[in-house]
Amino acid sequence: MNLAAELGDDPLESLIDFLLARKSCTIDEFEGVVAANHGARGMARLRSIVEYRLPNAYQPPTTELERLLYRVLGDRRLPPYARQMPIAYQQTDATVDAYFDSWRLIVEGDGRRWHTRRADMVRDRLRDNEATAHGYAVLRFIYEQLRDEPENVIDTLLRTGQARRAS
Repeated sequence: MNLAAELGDDPLESLIDFLLARKSCTIDEFEGVVAANHGARGMARLRSIVEYRLPNAYQPPTTELERLLYRVLGDRRLPPYARQMPIAYQQTDATVDAYFDSWRLIVEGDGRRWHTRRADMVRDRLRDNEATAHGYAVLRFIYEQLRDEPENVIDTLLRTGQARRAS
């Protein structure tokens, strides 16, 4: 509660996601703090962060890359999407960072941390090829794009969605 009054929006959101991902607390516990401290300094910001995370399907980001990705994908110009969506293919199973059902579009955040070995890249290409074979499109964005060029990422997503709807 004290941190909600002191931290800016980004650090507060990052901290909440970190705590949820580590299972140090639950979203219900956060909701209880907000309800019990209605009107206290910082509670309005904390409430908006908590309310965004209340749906049953919410998956907290586990990395800074995912946090940036989900922030961009939360833009209201984009349709709803599923986080950490499991998809079964013929040759492999996968859990994708984000999936837009209305566009049959998979969106992945790519970071060097996960692609330092050749085997990681081979596995990702296999997943991308399987996705394409099953009629999905795949877009991958790197950390710098998500951090520095969110409007370009959103524009790419919108243009891709429009093209997928037209086909």
